[in-house]
Formats: sequence, C-alpha cells, structure tokens
Amino acid sequence: MLGNGTNTPVAFGRHTGAVWGLCLALAFGTVAAHAARYPMPDPSAPRIGEILVTNSKYEDSLAKLAQRYGVGYRELVDANPGIDPWIPGEGTRIVLPTEYLLPSYFLPNGAEIVTFPIGIGRSSYPTPQTDTKIVGRVRDPTWYPGESARKEYAAEGRPLPPAVPAGPDNPMGSMALVLGIKSYFIHGTNKPFGVGQQASFGCVRLYPDDIENLAANVPNGTRVRIVDEPVKVAWLDDELFVEVHKDLNEQANLQAVFDAIQNAIAGRSTDVDWQRAEEMARDATGVPGPVGLVRLAN
Repeated sequence: MLGNGTNTPVAFGRHTGAVWGLCLALAFGTVAAHAARYPMPDPSAPRIGEILVTNSKYEDSLAKLAQRYGVGYRELVDANPGIDPWIPGEGTRIVLPTEYLLPSYFLPNGAEIVTFPIGIGRSSYPTPQTDTKIVGRVRDPTWYPGESARKEYAAEGRPLPPAVPAGPDNPMGSMALVLGIKSYFIHGTNKPFGVGQQASFGCVRLYPDDIENLAANVPNGTRVRIVDEPVKVAWLDDELFVEVHKDLNEQANLQAVFDAIQNAIAGRSTDVDWQRAEEMARDATGVPGPVGLVRLAN
C-alpha cells in the first residue's frame, strides 16, 4: 500500500485515438509492467509522464512495441504517422506517447496516478459512457455470448456454444471485474492485440498482466467512470497545451479543438498560434504540445 495511506487514482485510456477513461480511486501496491505510475501533479500543471523514444528492431511490429511499453496499439500508430505498423524496420525511431494531459473529469486526489491501456467495444457494440462501480469479480470467467455475437461467429464459420468456458478460446481472459451495469465487465483478453483498439463486444479489455494487477488492488464498491474525451486542453503555468486524438470514427474534429481552446482562453489575454492548433487538430497524434501563451502586460 502507499506509505501515506492515501488513495491512488487510476486512469485507463487511449483505446484507439479517442481518449477513453475509467477513473477509479484505490490504494495500489505492486504495479505490473504494462501499468505506469506517476506522482500526482500540482493542479496548476495537470500533466503526467513524458514523451519517450525507442528504436525498433528488425522483428518488431507496433503491436509488439505497444504491449512491451504499455501503450495502446492505435495510440502508438497515431503517434508515429508514416511508419509501417507491421514492419517498422531495424533502427526506426519510434515515439512512445507516454505524456498525457489530465482529462477534465479527473479530480486530483492522493499521491499517485496509475495508468493502463485499454480496448473498448466496436462501433456496433459501443462501450457505454456511464458512472458505475465494481460489484464483483470472477476468476477464469465463462463467456456467455449474446445472440448477436453467436450470429456473427456463425457467419464466419465459427459457431459458438451458449457458454464458452475458461481457456485459450475465451476472450475474457483469466479475470473479470463485474460492473454495476448488466453484462459489462473490465476483463483480460486472449488477444492482447485488441488492447488499444475498438475490438470487443462492449466490455473493457486489459492486457493479461494488467487485469491481474488491477483485480488484486481494486475492492468491490470502487467507483468507475467511463468517459470519452478525444480533445484535452490544459494550462501549464502561463502556457496553453492541447492533446488531440481521433474520435471513435477515426476522424479528426477541428471544431472540437477550436472550441476547447476558446473555452480555455476565455477571460485570459492570450496569444494563440491558430495555425499550430489546426496542424495538431488535423494530425491528431495524441502527443501534447503548446499552442498559446498568456499575453504579457505592456
């Protein structure tokens, strides 16, 4: 547990491009390799982490690198435009998007922040944005696919039984946290590639090590908020930063970026680099960057 006994907020996010979050408050002990923990920032500078860079090896793909460094697949692809995700090549410079502005829903509390990458539901099976809590947990869960899932699998020539037992064919992995909304879970996966993408039937997926770590530290009754915030802005002292991700349709939303900046500068005399803001909105790499400064008085 934390030495001072305070809670550690947990932020999950970055499924594809849009930032999804599940914010839980809990006390954390051991943190798995894919999770990252950061000191709680000062409210005047709501930013955590830093951008890191690595060089790929011949046998690497961005999917392998995403799992190795604990980021989502799509966020890694977006942060490295123009790089072949399957064969980045020996010695290619890879940006690791491990710097984040805290989203607006996040209320600083405690000494640290722990983050995990997640996978969420496909567009036809959207993960609900809601405020709920953890109501239980299941070790080696059985998957009871719904009618639509069984039809989809049957159309692909892979008919499903009414119940899929624990094992390598079960997409829920080895552990599931039960949410207080019917039929939705935070669970592991048998396909780590789906973490960081819209790939599930609506549940939230974590890497196998991450769900084990989370389940070991999250008590029943923990509040869970599920949100989608593809555009984030924050004042870091007198400098305005933005972090832009693609939305759930994999599109950049320029108007959302401009609106967020306008809201942030309301009541402040600010010089905004609108050309830079437009570039960041169009590129939507998910990497935070400055777009404005408080105008100094003459």
